[in-house]
Amino acid sequence: MKARVAADLKQFNRMLVYRLVRSHGSISRTAIARQLGMSVPTVIKIFEYFSRLGIMNSDGEGSAALGRRPMLSSLRAEAAYAVGAEYDGVHLSVGLVDLLGNIRTLRRFPAPPDFRLLLGSLLAEKVRELVADSGIAAGMVKGLGVGVPGVVHLDGQFISQAPLVGVRERIGYGPLVSGLEQRLGMPVLVSNDANAAALGELAARGPRLRGDLIFVEIGRGVGAGLVLDGRLRQGPGSAAGEIGYMIFTRESDRSGDGPGWLESSMDLGSFWSEIDQRGFPKPESIERVGRLLAMGIANLCIALDVRTVVLGRSGTEAFGDQLLDCMRLELRSLCPMDISCDFSEADEPGVSGAAGLALEAWLSDICAG
Repeated sequence: MKARVAADLKQFNRMLVYRLVRSHGSISRTAIARQLGMSVPTVIKIFEYFSRLGIMNSDGEGSAALGRRPMLSSLRAEAAYAVGAEYDGVHLSVGLVDLLGNIRTLRRFPAPPDFRLLLGSLLAEKVRELVADSGIAAGMVKGLGVGVPGVVHLDGQFISQAPLVGVRERIGYGPLVSGLEQRLGMPVLVSNDANAAALGELAARGPRLRGDLIFVEIGRGVGAGLVLDGRLRQGPGSAAGEIGYMIFTRESDRSGDGPGWLESSMDLGSFWSEIDQRGFPKPESIERVGRLLAMGIANLCIALDVRTVVLGRSGTEAFGDQLLDCMRLELRSLCPMDISCDFSEADEPGVSGAAGLALEAWLSDICAG
């Protein structure tokens, strides 16, 4: 038992150091020891371990007002890669992401609303093409993360409440993932798309983010990823952030396999049809979607005391600024505290976040070694 506890602590400490270095970019060992409450010799041993694996660089001396100059280190972006995929039932975005979260190559394809088809054949084909065209050795790609709009139950390996991708009843995805892993020769992780995007945004903001974060993903449906105290909140049923099912009136008529009350009231089907037909939505449609979405976000912000809201940029080029202005105005009138509401800083947070999940799983195994 003691050996197991010691091994767990070693893995835990290595992951702590890795995450801190990743968030800061370049940092000294003494600064890490001070921030994490570790001894300097322990931190040095962890750095030596990562250096032997080619994961960390020595950046030379930093500046100091007095005394010896600290030795700085950072992660090697090219030490490992993962593929991130974001799927909304209409489009599939696939990107090759390095260890620092930079998207090296990104491709976007039309994709039918068929979750089984995605994992069964479509994704394998697109990932193979992406990796082959990148020129990066396949062995350097450590995994694939897939973000989908639904409740993804990691423990039971099934997905539910995902009508946008053809899931009317819960589907066990374990066998599909196993087949995909065999075809690609790499581990595959499935996650909720808004949760993956929230993690991508968290990584992009790094230590500049203070407090918590609500990431709002609007597409054919709407969902949110919740980051509380720097950690993703998923809940015991993996349904945290499913704001599309919020109810603001007793006169709710939601069928068990359809969209939630908030999604239905926003009438996102008509909203996107207007964009498809006209190139942009009507002003009254933007107001309808923005006001209802702001109500759901305001309830979350008030209940959880969250002050930072991020709206995903994907697909919002034709109306994003107007929608953001509407949401800001509504949040100011609804919330008793000041809420920061802005677009995502990450270019493709869903893709980088999904890839980040795959890299974290790989790092967890590395840190246990």
